[in-house]
Amino acid sequence: MSRFDPNYLSRWCKGRWTESPKKGITRFSIDSRKAGSGDMFIAIKAERDGHNFLKQACDAGIVASLVDHEITSSKIPQLVVRDTLLSFQKIAKEHRRQFSGKVIGVTGSCGKTSTKEILKTLLDQALCTKENLNNFLGVPLTLTEVSEEHKFAVIEAGINQLGEMDVLTNMISPNLAIITSIDHSHLEGLQTIENVSAEKIKLWINSSKSCLGIFPEELIQYPSFKKAVSEGRPYIMVKKGRRGKEDQTPDKVFYTISTETNEGGHSSILSIERLGCPPLCISINPLSEGVIRNMVLACVAGWKLGVSDEEIFERLPQYCPSGLRGSNLVGRGRSYVVDCYNANPASMVDSVNYFTLKFRNQPKLLVLGGMNELGEKSQFLHFETGKSIHLDVNDRAILIGGHTREMAKGMVSNGARLDQLVVLEDAEDGRSLIEEFNGPVLLKGSRSFRLEELVPKWAVEVGPEQLEVQC
Repeated sequence: MSRFDPNYLSRWCKGRWTESPKKGITRFSIDSRKAGSGDMFIAIKAERDGHNFLKQACDAGIVASLVDHEITSSKIPQLVVRDTLLSFQKIAKEHRRQFSGKVIGVTGSCGKTSTKEILKTLLDQALCTKENLNNFLGVPLTLTEVSEEHKFAVIEAGINQLGEMDVLTNMISPNLAIITSIDHSHLEGLQTIENVSAEKIKLWINSSKSCLGIFPEELIQYPSFKKAVSEGRPYIMVKKGRRGKEDQTPDKVFYTISTETNEGGHSSILSIERLGCPPLCISINPLSEGVIRNMVLACVAGWKLGVSDEEIFERLPQYCPSGLRGSNLVGRGRSYVVDCYNANPASMVDSVNYFTLKFRNQPKLLVLGGMNELGEKSQFLHFETGKSIHLDVNDRAILIGGHTREMAKGMVSNGARLDQLVVLEDAEDGRSLIEEFNGPVLLKGSRSFRLEELVPKWAVEVGPEQLEVQC
């Protein structure tokens, strides 16, 4: 069954069909290796020219293609346009406009994916961004997957250059915009943290005036957020702590975290307080401060989207980090926390603090990779991050690549001994040191260092509540 009318597609991007497709178009593909029956192949010009892979896409069963010039050697129906990327984005924008459900946009310097995954746990019939498809190509691929069977679409928006958020916001046009954090990330392209703030907030303020912004209270320090609030934009701020007598407004949600010991070990009690409602207290697995804050942001969005307290109470504890974003593994009596999909100063400190608290009475090994895309401030930010990390007397740290030598200097300034630190250029050189260490191991760094490859093959993924049992 066709989901996309060829006449609408040509009208939306002002293109010309070489012939009308004889089979229904059900989805879009930009990779000839992943194309299949019912797909319309988008011939993107990037490092490689997608037009050169049209034959492979046809062999895979596509029914049409979007091209910037007619490929006469191909008999497949082709929609000819000036620019295939811009045309695909226009298609995504118009398709999103046809969607009658609610769209939630998620951005921030870190925490985008965990917030999206938490929302996926809370919402029924929600389409969510897959993997890291959050850029110029990923966003339209996700938006064009939205169908009448969905009530919600949770779209992640990631940027690393000035002006990119304008394009993404134009497509996403969210009803709710969550900004998880503002920190020193992607500074090579965004240059300053003020620019990071000014770009990230566009997902909220460049959407309709009714778009609700949801963000942590500390973001109000940035001029762009102060201005949006003063202009009367609808928002809800999330703040750690208890509501005071002076905070009797509905635009603030407060939360606290406490720890309890039960038969299975330690768990955290998350208490969320809205004005005029009794606190919602939920037992959750031990998680980092940053992830717990993202839980609260997601809960606020859930409430605004009609999710009940009972549903949040039941569903929120089901969330568990996975993959390279905080997953927990055990093997041969050792625990591994793998959080190395990406890293910036805030996420690095958040992961280390969680790991240190989780294993506070044991010798610990920190395997920390460099933090990429920090621009001219990279050395300074690595040093400052190191200053924020405290090593107990029996802890050790292996620092790998980038400007981690500066991170080591920062850790020494915070009391670390030189014999506790090893600085390496190549991650593989740390394998034997990790295998020899008798205690839990954290692996945290930017994606390019591939620290996950240092986890022994026999380690298996478990929930965070199982780590203590294995130690």
